[in-house]
Amino acid sequence: VEVQTDYVPLLNSLAAYGWQLTCVLPTPIVKTNREGNLSTKQIVFLQRPSLPQKAKKRESKVNNL
Repeated sequence: VEVQTDYVPLLNSLAAYGWQLTCVLPTPIVKTNREGNLSTKQIVFLQRPSLPQKAKKRESKVNNL
């Protein structure tokens, strides 16, 4: 069985905030709908690079104002 996934809309929406896809874990959960199509659940891990210390300090000052 071949699983077809489309993460492009999710990745495009999160990329604007610096998030990147790091890993996708398939789960043993498989469901069948009324038309007989199978669907699976997958766990998606995302990360974004940490900010340099200077940028973090500047960002916290702006948020405290």
